[in-house]
Amino acid sequence: MFSDEAKITVEAGKGGDGCVHFRREKYVPQGGPDGGNGGRGGDLIFKAINNIHTLSNFRHKKYFQAPNGKPGEKGNRTGKDGEDLILEVPVGTQIQSHGKIIADLTKKDQVITIAQGGIGGKGNAGFVNSIRQTPSFAEKGDIGEKLELELELKLVADVALVGYPSSGKSTFISVVSNAKPKVAEYHFTTLVPNLGVAKVEDKDLVFVDVPGLIEGAHEGKGLGHQFLRHIERSRYVLHLLDISAEDPLHDFEVIRGELEKFSPTLNEKPFLPVFTKIDLSDEEYEDAMTKAFEKKFGIKPFKVSAATHEGMDGLLKYVVSHLPQTVEEDIIEDEDEDDVVQFRPAETLKDHDRQVDIEKAKFWWSLSNQRLEQISRQTDWDNEGGRERVYDVLKKWNVLQKLEKLGAMPGDKLKIGEHVLEYRGT
Repeated sequence: MFSDEAKITVEAGKGGDGCVHFRREKYVPQGGPDGGNGGRGGDLIFKAINNIHTLSNFRHKKYFQAPNGKPGEKGNRTGKDGEDLILEVPVGTQIQSHGKIIADLTKKDQVITIAQGGIGGKGNAGFVNSIRQTPSFAEKGDIGEKLELELELKLVADVALVGYPSSGKSTFISVVSNAKPKVAEYHFTTLVPNLGVAKVEDKDLVFVDVPGLIEGAHEGKGLGHQFLRHIERSRYVLHLLDISAEDPLHDFEVIRGELEKFSPTLNEKPFLPVFTKIDLSDEEYEDAMTKAFEKKFGIKPFKVSAATHEGMDGLLKYVVSHLPQTVEEDIIEDEDEDDVVQFRPAETLKDHDRQVDIEKAKFWWSLSNQRLEQISRQTDWDNEGGRERVYDVLKKWNVLQKLEKLGAMPGDKLKIGEHVLEYRGT
């Protein structure tokens, strides 16, 4: 089943919890803390591959989570990191979150980390200092990034075949390539795009056969509008025109107009008109139509018959010689910060990270800072030592002094993320 759109939820792994443990050695009645750190949660990674051409793997399963990190152990042993989860998608897949493009996978084996795993919590051995020599608390592992994503596939092909239904696109691609599309003498035989690879002068050309377009396709009429996006990445466009149709020149005008209305980019791609099914006409009529076409549009169309293979070799050689050297890629590189979804758990603390935003609410003082909120998430709030550690952080960061100046009174509530701490003054 072909599918070029999907909505999924991805979540990176949670970090492993730190360990609380004290050495128990013979002849050492009170051994020191030796609880190890938790392992890091696995990342959620997307990888573009060539041997799949649909997002159908995401039609039924909608939630993907990378493994969590393992807890720390005694003897200062760090827990094992969670393995990364790699989701394979077709080349040409765009990844969006809330309508913003965060990745565009246009190359084979291109990978991107979409969701980072949470860091592991420190074991109690990591909290030993000159004052706190036997800490009886450890950190919890931090959460991994969780995102709701929209996947959209835009097939990457060298040559796109466009035209009215029954203009011969399916027969054409079946003749020049290894594709085996359904072919019949009625409209909309092709219900999904077909990809085929042709060997021309020692070069591999990837063709995409897009379901037939009709007038008004850009507004949603017919089937072709669902797949116009698959033409956008092609390097070259062949307009197939049934020479036996009532008015092939009008057909060409309609299709060109539909491409332009859907996307100006499509209208600017190099293209070539091709009269098909010449085995059903005579030479005199072909010459008359060719002259009329050239007079009206200023370009001479090729004439081929996929059924008899007449003109096919010459057309393919012409396409190879006129194919642009580089693929037009819409890779998202230097996005503005507001256009990129970001969630990166703070692993290191920098001086500017200590700037805490303080806001007086009705029932508490709200403290906002990325690193401070991470500490709050990783704190075991049921453990008195863990709560004291948070208070020590507020003191070291001069947050308590700022609260005093702002009028905070002992007994006031301090809200950090989802947790509340009592203010005891400086």
